Amino acid sequence: MTNEQRILEVVRAIPRGKVATYGQVAELAGIARGHRIAARAMKTAPSGTPWQRVLGKKDARRAQISIQDPEHATRQRKLLTREGVHVDADGLVSLREHGWLPA
Repeated sequence: MTNEQRILEVVRAIPRGKVATYGQVAELAGIARGHRIAARAMKTAPSGTPWQRVLGKKDARRAQISIQDPEHATRQRKLLTREGVHVDADGLVSLREHGWLPA
């Protein structure tokens, strides 16, 4: 299985209303320090992949929409909001409230 396939498998497991960081996704896929690999995989993810649930890590408590293209960032915000994820005006999401911790 390729790195990308392992990352996509992890992303598909993130439940609706929850988010994970790029680094967390990479770690769960068994790729040490692979946050950039996870970010690249989200850019080319097949249709139906819940890419919007993967965010950049801001600090220990928060994740942030880190897409540079304003149109795509707005799309990510809308998709997350529809799932019940609170995204503040700065694109920040509380990991305590919405962070995914797989069993």
